[in-house]
This record gives sequence, C-alpha cells and structure tokens, in this order.
Amino acid sequence: MIWCGSGRATIDDFPDNVLLDIFDFYRIFRLFPESMFSAWEWHVLVHVCRKWRQIVFASPNRLGLRLHCTPTTPVRKTLDVWPPLPILVEQPAVELEQQAHLAFHPAPDDSNLITAFEERDRVCVIALHGLRHGQLERFAAVMQEPFPALTHLCLESDNGVTPALPATFMGGSAPRLQSLQLTGVSFPALPNFTLSPNDLTLLDLHDISSTGYISPGTMVAFLSTLTRLQFLTIEFKTPILPPDPRSQRVTPLVRVLLPVLLKFRFKGVSEYLEDMVAQINTPLLVIFDVVFFNQLTFIIPRLSQFIRRTETIKSYGQLRLTFTSRQVLIGFSHGSVHGISLCILCSPSDWQLSSIVELCGPPLCLVERLQIFNSVVDPSKWQGDMDQVQWREVLRPFTFVRELYVSETMWPLLAPSLKELTGERTMDVLPMLCDLFLELEPSESLLS
Repeated sequence: MIWCGSGRATIDDFPDNVLLDIFDFYRIFRLFPESMFSAWEWHVLVHVCRKWRQIVFASPNRLGLRLHCTPTTPVRKTLDVWPPLPILVEQPAVELEQQAHLAFHPAPDDSNLITAFEERDRVCVIALHGLRHGQLERFAAVMQEPFPALTHLCLESDNGVTPALPATFMGGSAPRLQSLQLTGVSFPALPNFTLSPNDLTLLDLHDISSTGYISPGTMVAFLSTLTRLQFLTIEFKTPILPPDPRSQRVTPLVRVLLPVLLKFRFKGVSEYLEDMVAQINTPLLVIFDVVFFNQLTFIIPRLSQFIRRTETIKSYGQLRLTFTSRQVLIGFSHGSVHGISLCILCSPSDWQLSSIVELCGPPLCLVERLQIFNSVVDPSKWQGDMDQVQWREVLRPFTFVRELYVSETMWPLLAPSLKELTGERTMDVLPMLCDLFLELEPSESLLS
C-alpha cells in the first residue's frame, strides 16, 4: 500500500505500463549477475492475479519469457500448460560434492531434454554442462536438423571421453546463433558449420583435443566470415603441434580483417599462434591473453609483428613479471587498463628466465615501467640454477625503462645483478633507469 498526495493507493491502481516497468526491473534484478543462459521466475507473477497474467503474457519479448527445461522438468506437461514460449534447455553442472558418487549413480534420464529438443523451432538456448559418456551421442542423434530460433549454445563435457559432434549436427547450420561455447567437446566440422556473420559475437573453444584439431589456416578462413565477432577463445587441452613444417610458413599478402574483435584468449603452442596472427589484423583488440605450454624455446617474430601493428595494444607502457612455482606471467598494461598477458607454463626458474628473454623482444620491451614480483612461498628453493648472467639477459632488452619496481621477495635474487651495474656497464642494462622502488611486505610491527 502506497500513500500519495491525493490519498491511499494500492499496486492494483497502477496503470499497465507502470506495472510492466516494475516487472521488467524485477526480471533484471533476479537475473543479475547471472549469465545469458539463465531463466527467471516469471511464473510467480502470473499466478498473482488475472491482470498480472495478462500484462506478463502481453510482453513476452521484453520480459524475456522462456520455458526452462531441465532433466527433472516434466517437459511434456510444461509444454501443454504454458503458451508456446521460447525454450531454454539446460543441464546444470553437477555439484562438486556429488561428483565422487557419480560412479554409483545410474545413467541420467535424457528423455525430458530430448522431448524439448523435438521442439526445435522454439529452442532458443541450449546449455548442457557435465555431459557424461554417451549423452552427447544421444542428443546429437535427435539434433540433425537446424534450430532456427537458437541464439546461444553451450556444451561442456565432464572431462571424460566424449565423441566428436558429427558434420550433420543441427543440419550443419545455426542461422541466428549469437554465442557458441564448447568445452571438451570436439567439433572438427566447425569450419563448415554455417553461422550468421551478423549475429555471432562470441566463440569459445576450450579443452580442444587432437580429435577436434583445426589447422590455423582453416581456423582463420572460418573466422573471416564472422564480421561481428567480438570475443574469441581458443584453448587446447594438451600441446598439439601444427602438422605443417615451420619451413613451409608463408606470410599472406593480404591478411584477414576481424574488424570488431575486442578480446582474444589463446592457450596452446607458440607455433599455432604464430601461424594465426600472421594471417589476421585486429584493429580494435584491447585484451589479448596468451598461455603457452612449456617449450624449450619460444621464437615469436610474428607475434611481435602482430602486436606492433595493433594500434590499441602496442602502446602499453607498463610491464609486470610475476614468477610462481609453475609459471611465469608477463602482463602489459597502461595504468589499470589490462592489455596483453603472456603466460608460460614451466617450473624450473632458469627456464622461466630464458622464456622471458625469448618473448620480450621489440616491441614488447619498449616500456617505461617494469615491475618484478614473486608469489613463490620459498624463493630460495625456487631460484634453482639461475645465475646473475641470466638476470642481466632478462633486463638487457628494456632499454626504455625509467622506473623499476621490485618486490621484497625478489630483491635478494635481483640485487647482485643491479649492484654490478655501475660505471660503463650501466649503458648495457637499464640505461634510462631513474627510479628504483622496493615494495616491502607489511610487517607485524607496522600492522599493530
């Protein structure tokens, strides 16, 4: 009940358009911060009264009305009871505490989901997590024709052996798809899969196995058709080398343009990324995250050239080196704006240093602020076989650095190299250095 200047009013006195605004606000509040695959409890509103029911069903698009179908939903009954609304098909991820008991559970009942798939003209979202053995085969068998209303597709295996999606999956096309996410699911026919270049904005391929391998050239040709793509992820499960010998690589005369790509994440071997970036231009790219599997050497001239010709990311003036017991992270930024992140998965500390030497050539070394940090519990054990010569080789390319920040745990390892930089030798290593900052961990006396 609401008091106003003219007296007392109830919510039923509000006009329909005001109630619709309230319902829409409630929808946004209930969904935030959930993903695009979520549904909200609109049926709670329609059960309040006839007026509310009429308002809700009169604006199904604005209120995002969907029928939420899960493995436990009585789908046939749901379809009979409610109007012909769009369908969201979801298999939620299994809770962690239940995973230990999966081996003792019977195979899941897929009949409800299969019933939902039969309404292919109405299915708008498919989000299947924790796909177990045989499930993908059963679902793909009933998904042999196009799904004309499908806008979001997410398939995620349970890390078990999952067969590849057939070339006939969804009739070989998804004309309205806006996002495609595959995790641990092979789809070697993806380059031949017809997608709308005006709709798809997100393509995430995670845990790619050898059965789902797509060559860099074929991948680039496929991406060239997706002119609205903004977010791209390509992550391999294990190191997979391209079958083409390095000696046969040829830089294309005309590169493919990905005009609105904003974020690119990659995990794999450097050879694959080298072949990809040699063939593409991404003028609006602002976030570029790379994870390389452990390799003896990293020769990345094409990656450096790619960064050099990408206007939005080549000008970042701050670099942070973060060492851990299992990897080294090379992060480029401008103030608080993250730009480039290169991660090398390797444990020996001397390999980490040699990887930095390989990776941080021009233009990556043209920064004015350098930060060196360590998140290893015991740096003395992590140091291993590294020597001061390696540290000098790490610092040598950074001829434009004016500010050097070193964490307290890294200082004992780096100090001997810095102390040797006196006299004429300062012209070889960090010749422009003006300020040195030592970041100390807060002690108990400071905190008390």
